[in-house]
Amino acid sequence: MNERIQGRGELESWESPGNRSQVDYVFDITTDFLSRPGFPRVATRKHSMGKITTLTGEAIASGYYRLFASDGEILKVENLGMGEWVILAS
Repeated sequence: MNERIQGRGELESWESPGNRSQVDYVFDITTDFLSRPGFPRVATRKHSMGKITTLTGEAIASGYYRLFASDGEILKVENLGMGEWVILAS
């Protein structure tokens, strides 16, 4: 199953909480399922890859962040560098 989430939110570093940047984000999430005869289908793993950019165009250092998403959800994310982001397990 594939899902895309995107929107505008605020990004806050784990190392310096309270300092938030306005950002646009997009993540593609893939969920793997396990199916066995006689049992319900179960989600076994989620993979995510995305992009977060500041509205001002500032570079974002590699590291761990909280993304306060436009729908009210708070996601733990990691900047892997080279513009690649992942959502971390909560």
